Amino acid sequence: MTLAGFTETRLIDPFEVFIGPVFERGAPGDKTFALPIDARHVNARGVIHGGLLMSFADCALGQAVWDVTDRAPSVTLNMQGQFLKPAKTGDIVLVKPELVKRTKAFVFMRGDFIVQNDTIFAVTSVWKLLGQ
Repeated sequence: MTLAGFTETRLIDPFEVFIGPVFERGAPGDKTFALPIDARHVNARGVIHGGLLMSFADCALGQAVWDVTDRAPSVTLNMQGQFLKPAKTGDIVLVKPELVKRTKAFVFMRGDFIVQNDTIFAVTSVWKLLGQ
């Protein structure tokens, strides 16, 4: 699969590979990530599964943390999400992660997940830099 204007993100986590492909465009620290929604990603009502959105958030924001820390290993400490609107098969969910704050040991991120100019999901997260 290809997505115009994007390149496929190199995913190494086995679960993230399962939910992908995920795509990206932009420079490190200023990337937009995209996830095309297919039949694997929706629930019995035919709308995007909340667990998928949380997994995509962890993937995209984690990639952004990787970029803004020059590839420092990290783990998700906390993630909070607000489910605002549904998405369906055929939609493309976009997010441009934002660095909120970085300390020696922690990175604070946020992101608005958008389908056709509508925010469907908003998330904030805290990441622990390993070894710090």
